Amino acid sequence: MQNYRRLKQEERDYHTRKCVEAGSRGVYTCSKCLHISLFFDGTGNNEANDTKTARPPHPTNIARLYHATTQDRERGYYNYYMPGVGTPFPKIGEPDYDSMGLAHALGGENRINWALLRLVDALIHTLTGGKLDDDVAKKEIIGMAAHWPVTGEVPRRLVINRLLSPLARKVQYHKPTLLGIKLFIYGFSRGAAEARTFVNWLTQLSPPQENGQYPPVITLLGLPVTVEFLGIIDTVPSVGLPNLVPGFNGHQGWSDNTQHLPDEAAFPGFVKRCVHMVSAHEQRQCFPLDSVRRADGRYPTYATEVIYPGVHSDLGGGYPPGEQGKACNDVGLLLSQIPLHDMYAAGFEAGAPLAILPEHIPEQLTQLLNFRAFPSGFEEEFKLTHELIVRFNAWRTTLGITPEPSSTQVGDYQPIRLVQGLEHLVREQMGWLTAWRIGRYGKNTYLTQPFYLHQTREDEDPKVLKANQDARLAEQKIRRRARMQKGGEEVQGLPDYAPRTEQRQSREAAAEFQADYFGWDRDQHSWQQVVLDTIPGHAVYLMRSRDRKTEYEAMKRDGERLFPRLYRDKMGWVTFDATSKLIMALFDDHVHDSRAWFMRESGLQQREMWASYFLYRLIYFGLTTSRELSLVSVNRQLVGTGIVQGAVTVKQQEMTANGEEMLERRFIAMNGDPVVAEPGALALWSPSIYAPTIAESQKEIIQEKMFEHGKRSILAHWV
Repeated sequence: MQNYRRLKQEERDYHTRKCVEAGSRGVYTCSKCLHISLFFDGTGNNEANDTKTARPPHPTNIARLYHATTQDRERGYYNYYMPGVGTPFPKIGEPDYDSMGLAHALGGENRINWALLRLVDALIHTLTGGKLDDDVAKKEIIGMAAHWPVTGEVPRRLVINRLLSPLARKVQYHKPTLLGIKLFIYGFSRGAAEARTFVNWLTQLSPPQENGQYPPVITLLGLPVTVEFLGIIDTVPSVGLPNLVPGFNGHQGWSDNTQHLPDEAAFPGFVKRCVHMVSAHEQRQCFPLDSVRRADGRYPTYATEVIYPGVHSDLGGGYPPGEQGKACNDVGLLLSQIPLHDMYAAGFEAGAPLAILPEHIPEQLTQLLNFRAFPSGFEEEFKLTHELIVRFNAWRTTLGITPEPSSTQVGDYQPIRLVQGLEHLVREQMGWLTAWRIGRYGKNTYLTQPFYLHQTREDEDPKVLKANQDARLAEQKIRRRARMQKGGEEVQGLPDYAPRTEQRQSREAAAEFQADYFGWDRDQHSWQQVVLDTIPGHAVYLMRSRDRKTEYEAMKRDGERLFPRLYRDKMGWVTFDATSKLIMALFDDHVHDSRAWFMRESGLQQREMWASYFLYRLIYFGLTTSRELSLVSVNRQLVGTGIVQGAVTVKQQEMTANGEEMLERRFIAMNGDPVVAEPGALALWSPSIYAPTIAESQKEIIQEKMFEHGKRSILAHWV
């Protein structure tokens, strides 16, 4: 009932207002809002493949929520799904999987612009009964793109206004009266970053006012646009050069300075509710997290950030049952089912037009809500077992929460507010996971556990691997031939074959953990060296080597402190304590190891360069970070030097002199000449949690340098 009342609130308010104006309760009104749901999926995730082609199916939680959202265009309910970057999206001219999209989030801007054009599509359909032609949209997206250093703000505005201008008169006389556009936006991983950028770009649809500020009310054709619900999971922009070198920022292009949530004072009532679910146990260095917390330590009043156990896709979904020997043979055992249910509950409470099981539709609303009945065949995607719930509730004790939720929590989605900051909670949670790894990886007990014994190993045989890869290539050729015969791009390609070598990956992961834990063959070089073939447009940072040592020692210390909570002796026998046994079962049978497979089969022959099981995940809080970083470059130029063109080698060394820490940095140009540092460079390079703030301040300075350099070059050429 509450969900239905939220959906109809504006219509009731409009009716009341008209009755007051007429001085009568019997005034008849006919009005409606448009309800548009947008789904931005994560990197490598594609609903068409993951639901219809893959065996077993493994749609992400974004795809599952898409399946569970009402679509009835005649009633004003619209759904749009954007496949993850690196996967086919024929409607924007990407028919195949693309490694550049997977690694560098290429194609993200086009997906966001396509989503903006979906608002145009919904308005065209509402006002004319037609649609925005796909070919037209594909061409318009090209014109909306940004071309560095110019942003795409003005081109986006011009394209949308031009497409909407023929509808301006129609909206005034349309029946039923249109009251507004209500958006429900979901995103996971880079899709969450796209969703946040999308929301920010909405605030730029009208030009700035004389005071330089954007209008506080966002409108299209005079209709107010509001984000009723923004449900995002583990935001990871990682655009451009991934965070493979610890400290390399992933913000570039469309994700640069667009991850902050709109200020509620500047845009009052624009975003009504935001829920951000974050991973407690992800630690891949090229998957840095963008918190919704602001640099001043405060959250937007409308936003809630909730921590969940597991790695990135244990929250966003996408793992099939049985992968890495986890959640074998049962969708309801996937750890991602809990965030799925919580996101559904949060969205439903906010008024999202999510589907309802027929038996749960109130009797008095049966006639009105029949169109919202759950689609047949998708109920299984929301399966959740009691076994998983019990283990999850046991894990909550590691946060100081009682295992059983209160009666009010059961009936309403209200996560418990914790007093510790996100970075503190993540560090404590990594202590628990390290304790588990000491017993499983460090003692080699994983070799006898069901999760390891259920892992795949078929493709460890080179002949089997070659046969499976050839079969996938043959299938790809068939699809491409079919696409050519149909004369279009609608037949999308398949992902590259993923070798089934989980046991080998686990053995290598355990060996890497042991080497770090016991201190075998640790790299003790004092110089850090990075070669930049082309200086990226986004900010590049380096992490201090002493901070790597500090994090290693802290994580090892926390793991050893918590080890006795999970194991009863040094041999790695599991504790007798009932709650701790349930926590062990959660780590054993539900939490995946994202580093164990990451990049192993990509040709790099390692999981992550410069990374470790003893490094915390980097977290961005606006223009600050969870660890101190040293700025190297921004806007395609080195910071603290003159203009440099071509490749450059960056060398950095940390020293202590007279009790003071010092940083020495050298730049070597492509021709071997040293690049001279400018006065004040050391202050710019100094490691700080405010390095992104420094990078932001350097953008305009570097742009002016490049402008002056260009003028001198032109003058020298003419002379």
